[in-house]
Amino acid sequence: MDVLLSLPQPELFKTMVIPSLANRNIIKSEAILSNLHSIFYVAIFYHIWFLFGKWILFPPLVKWKLDYDQKHGVKKDEKVTPERQAQHYKKKYTSLINQSSVHLISLLQSIVVLYYSLKFLLDPKASAEPYQTSHSRVFTENRDTQVICIFAIGYFVWDIYISTMYSTFPFVVHGIISTVVFCIGLKPYIQYYAPVFLMFELSNPSLNFRWFGIKFLPHKSKLCSLLLLLNNLMLMVIFFAARIAWGWFQIGKLCYDFYQVRNEPGFLVFDTIVILAGNFVLDVLNVIWFSTMVSVAAKVLKKGESVDKVTENEQ
Repeated sequence: MDVLLSLPQPELFKTMVIPSLANRNIIKSEAILSNLHSIFYVAIFYHIWFLFGKWILFPPLVKWKLDYDQKHGVKKDEKVTPERQAQHYKKKYTSLINQSSVHLISLLQSIVVLYYSLKFLLDPKASAEPYQTSHSRVFTENRDTQVICIFAIGYFVWDIYISTMYSTFPFVVHGIISTVVFCIGLKPYIQYYAPVFLMFELSNPSLNFRWFGIKFLPHKSKLCSLLLLLNNLMLMVIFFAARIAWGWFQIGKLCYDFYQVRNEPGFLVFDTIVILAGNFVLDVLNVIWFSTMVSVAAKVLKKGESVDKVTENEQ
């Protein structure tokens, strides 16, 4: 992944893109302007993997799964014409390939940002010693946290595009807000907290494994149902620890840091409001989502429903 950061800046960026953005005051941060080409490379990197999934990896897997479902699943409705059945098959085939490719990139980006974030946070010399004060946590920047912001922005820029093409408006809004927040971090402003809040991504692998399991594993297999159940339990534990316990503690710590530096010259009121509002809304949503997980788990325990049946009802 470091190769992406070492790629040279394209001549077009030097002569046209960056001067145009700077002269029009569209982007004022030198840190963002100097790393714009790396953000572009990261977005292209994710899109190449998306195309690999769409055109190479998932077509045979999706075909196998749909054929398996036709053979072992619900019997066909004899009233439905062959033409309608073919149209339904094609629509489902295309949709599952696209969504599978999106989830592949979601899984890949979580691995990438978790690698860089954990590498930073688990090194006391990098994440603890230089950040003993509120001032350092709000205003300090270094290359490690810059890199984390670059990979996050690159992914969310790609996410805006892909959500526009294949998803719904709320996901587009989520991508825009996330891009803005990490751009604020790259400025730099609370850059220290970029890897801190990216710990939310610890739940992402289990979330994506769950999705792939529901879509591709044979639903009648007891072994597959057990694997899904174990993954769901692990997802709940990690989700609570990373997104609720860790998330609410860190938003409290961030509020304290903002309060401590509120009178310093570099304090940015608007950016502070955007970051606090965005994180607070996300923390509330995490509580709601976790409550939904608990209610689904309760259904499984009380009614004895299979994991597959409950998860199918959620979709």
